[in-house]
Amino acid sequence: MREVKFRGRSGKAYSFVRMAPSAPWAREAGVALFAAQGPFGWRVVRLTTLRGRLHDVQPIWAWADAERYGARTVFIMRETDPADRLAALTDLEAGLNPVLEHKQPEIALAA
Repeated sequence: MREVKFRGRSGKAYSFVRMAPSAPWAREAGVALFAAQGPFGWRVVRLTTLRGRLHDVQPIWAWADAERYGARTVFIMRETDPADRLAALTDLEAGLNPVLEHKQPEIALAA
């Protein structure tokens, strides 16, 4: 696993860990970033929240959606606080301009 930093619109750097797509990354609590390697670095395809639930299929569907647009790499930022997770996701999405927008709202910031 290797750490990679992505910056949000605010300029804040967020630390992500590269995970194997076949690893159990969807069980983590945090933010997932799906990317494709491009000629000038990483092209962010999609971001999604990870609620840390054992059988949560939403991150898996988000990954499948991102794969259709060329994503081959999964990065995870671990964050257990739902408010911090949503703030990071919003900042990153505004700063990175992913190919696909984040669609799943965190209902009442539930963890």
